[in-house]
Amino acid sequence: MSRDLRFNRIVVYPAYFDANLTRKEGRRVPLHLAVPSPSLEHIFSTCKTLGLNPELEPDKTYPRCINAKGRIIIDKRGSKLKTLYLVANELRRTYRRGP
Repeated sequence: MSRDLRFNRIVVYPAYFDANLTRKEGRRVPLHLAVPSPSLEHIFSTCKTLGLNPELEPDKTYPRCINAKGRIIIDKRGSKLKTLYLVANELRRTYRRGP
């Protein structure tokens, strides 16, 4: 990733939005915004819907859990936390309807 893109993009792992995990285990959003066991594909389609230009990297692993495969690189909207909340809100909304 080039230096210019590094400051405007963030890496997102499914664990960030997983309601089954604690904050200590890697969840980054509040429990009321988290969804149980989000799939990489569902997060990818949500980011695409939000216009965040997602790049899927299915072979990468989450450092806290080497069994969790995949990550997505997306455009940053404001701070990293604000971007994660934006994705989490949309994930939660679409999770109720199904992917």
